[in-house]
Amino acid sequence: MSHHYDHKKIEQKWQGHWEAQGAFRVADAARLKENYYLLVEFPYPSGNLHVGHWYAFAVPDIFARFQRMRERNVLFPIGFDAFGLPAENAALKRGINPRTWTHDNIAYMREQLKRMGASFDWTREVVTCAPEYYRWTQWIFLKFFKAGFAYQADTAVNWCPSCKTVLANEQVKEGKCERCESAVTQRKMKQWLLKIRDFAEELLHGLEGLPWPEEIKQAQRNWIGRSEGALIKFKVQSSKFKSEIEVFTTRPDTLFGATYVVLAPEHSLIENLESGIQNLEEVKKYVEHAKTKTELERGQLQKEKTGVELKGITAINPATKEEISIWIADYVLMGYGTGAIMAVPAHDGRDYAFAKKFNLPIREVIAPRAGVENFQPLQEAYEGEGTLINSGDFNGLSSGEAISKMAEKFGRKQVTYRLRDWLISRQRYWGCPIPIIHCQRCGAIPVPEKDLPIGLPELSDYKPRDDGKSPLAKAIDWVHVKCPRCGAEAERETDTLDTFIDSSWYFLRYTDPKNTTAFAAEKKLAAWMPINLYSGGAEHTTMHLLYSRFWIKAMHRLGLVAWDEPYTRRMNRGIILGPDGQKMSKSHGNVVDPDEQVERLGADTVRMYLAFIGPYAEVGAYPWSMNSIVGIRRFLERVWSLGARIHTQAYKGVACAFKSDALARLAHQTIKKVTEDIEAFKFNTAIAQLMTYTNELSALEDNADILSGYKALLTLLAPFAPHITEELWEGLGNKNSIFKEPWPAFDPALIMKETAQVVVQIDGKKRGVVEVPRDAGEEEVYAAANALPEIQKYLDGKKVAREVYVKGKLLNLVTQD
Repeated sequence: MSHHYDHKKIEQKWQGHWEAQGAFRVADAARLKENYYLLVEFPYPSGNLHVGHWYAFAVPDIFARFQRMRERNVLFPIGFDAFGLPAENAALKRGINPRTWTHDNIAYMREQLKRMGASFDWTREVVTCAPEYYRWTQWIFLKFFKAGFAYQADTAVNWCPSCKTVLANEQVKEGKCERCESAVTQRKMKQWLLKIRDFAEELLHGLEGLPWPEEIKQAQRNWIGRSEGALIKFKVQSSKFKSEIEVFTTRPDTLFGATYVVLAPEHSLIENLESGIQNLEEVKKYVEHAKTKTELERGQLQKEKTGVELKGITAINPATKEEISIWIADYVLMGYGTGAIMAVPAHDGRDYAFAKKFNLPIREVIAPRAGVENFQPLQEAYEGEGTLINSGDFNGLSSGEAISKMAEKFGRKQVTYRLRDWLISRQRYWGCPIPIIHCQRCGAIPVPEKDLPIGLPELSDYKPRDDGKSPLAKAIDWVHVKCPRCGAEAERETDTLDTFIDSSWYFLRYTDPKNTTAFAAEKKLAAWMPINLYSGGAEHTTMHLLYSRFWIKAMHRLGLVAWDEPYTRRMNRGIILGPDGQKMSKSHGNVVDPDEQVERLGADTVRMYLAFIGPYAEVGAYPWSMNSIVGIRRFLERVWSLGARIHTQAYKGVACAFKSDALARLAHQTIKKVTEDIEAFKFNTAIAQLMTYTNELSALEDNADILSGYKALLTLLAPFAPHITEELWEGLGNKNSIFKEPWPAFDPALIMKETAQVVVQIDGKKRGVVEVPRDAGEEEVYAAANALPEIQKYLDGKKVAREVYVKGKLLNLVTQD
């Protein structure tokens, strides 16, 4: 065996061997093994793996290999999220057809993924732009359409003038497109939507039973934004017409403090009230200006409040019967509640800022505690609950009592949500065609299932258009068809589906990727679903993760799947920063190319370094360190040197028992530590323990003892560094892969310390700790405790009346004066 650790030769050898043997191909059932489905978010075919991909895929592979060695039948699949803006924009930038660009990148990335040594089952690969996949995307969409979950409507949308497509609210970051960072504008367009809002309560309730990190669940709760309150009507006062403004409020107890009403600029009532608005041109100008702002910009608490009064009309507060002004302001959003609010400036921060700017009345109606009234002038709004004042017959009630009683008297109780219906149509070429035909007689008609998939046609000009239409509108022969219902001339839908649709169900297809008669067979779904563990990025918590939960709940409601939650456990990972501590980017010049590191140091080194950089189950940001990755390489070289030393001494294939009790204890402590840390995704501390163990082995002089400890080391190290451990395992004379070895078990008796830490209490309060032999009796422990100065201090002048001893754990001394 060579003394030189040649990672290139070793990694190429074992990657070829694994592929030739189909080592990671998984059956849907394995004798005496429990199925375990480990899922990672599949990548966009960007053309090159970056460090983030390695962190996303190579580190969870440690857990996949560990579970196989724990005698589980592990499904660890991979594929490509191949449709969508990222691939299309990259192709357009290079003047390449998106189809060509995407498939070339997939081929290149597939080989890169194999070079990281990840144990994916490539026979189950899923590519979302393949017709055999998106046929079933279209099929499920049609099921949703027929059930009323999918619909088309005129709606205000976020429009990216650079990408020339509609964006979902979640794809707008600080008023800019998350893909190209262009300023987003508002348009009104006819779009396809899914009724995710109808599933809001199910999505909220489902979170309660999921063993997910609380921060993930709370982020989804906040995004859904459930609010309990009341709908209250304010009559509009005008000599020309009769009308009402219905507002939603979570604080009906503050109704007596409502001193004006505010409408969202898009509110339909504005148009109905035009004949009575004296400053109509000013109002229209403000409405048009509001259209240039995104909802995120409008909703920012810190922004300066703007608005225009609707002069000539007023509203009547139903509690006070007072005439109050009506305004439009862009901080009120049409998608929340009714698009109209009752403004209570004394008890709402935004209303307070608005009232101060426009010199509007501020009336306090909630006192922080009973007996406090008229504590003006206010310096800021009091938004808490308290006791009602200046509220007529409701004075003296607590906010909780008044909320229910006033909602009942002046309106009706209502629950509303921040969550909007999911806008799913995109005006781009590279996406799944929407399987709908538009007929002037029959309306929107589903494509017959026998005609699926509706293939994405080839186009010579696939560039996006400025008029809001999809490039597919240019495919004249494809667009013009006969209506499936009446036979009249009709047109295909030319928008394509949002790529988040593709990723909302891809994990189902992994269970049965070659099925031509169903998206997946029931038996195979039952074998694998729901997913045991889903590892992904925190940035997907309120988009992909929420969308896919909705998608499965909708399928469950239609009887297409047997469970309504797709992921038993979800875990978010952190991110890798550049060596300078900043986010990696070409502009910063701090991008780390993993291919260069693999060439220089090896895939095993890169895998282990990423696992060592920080706790994987905690969302953090970890700077790349060139010194630290070299340290990992040196560790693997020490492991290799130990193997060369054993091989040289002709201990090949010899099975030895531990001769040293200390080494046996350390080995079993290491097995326990590494096992528990892998289960908790604390790979960094597991590696640290393996380093300690390796150092102890290296310091031994008896090669037989080294061998007995070395076999355990290789087995524990195998999930982290699969290539080098396969090679070293083979070098010990083993014919089977190290991954056929069962995971080692530890003996609790061997890892117990010879001493025990006994807590000493005096009258039930901890006063000290003594270290004694584990088998020490009560008298010995008492003597050791009595010798401690801190114990003597508390016993001074007192008599010990009774002793309570729990062997090896606790001594409580009960005293009397």
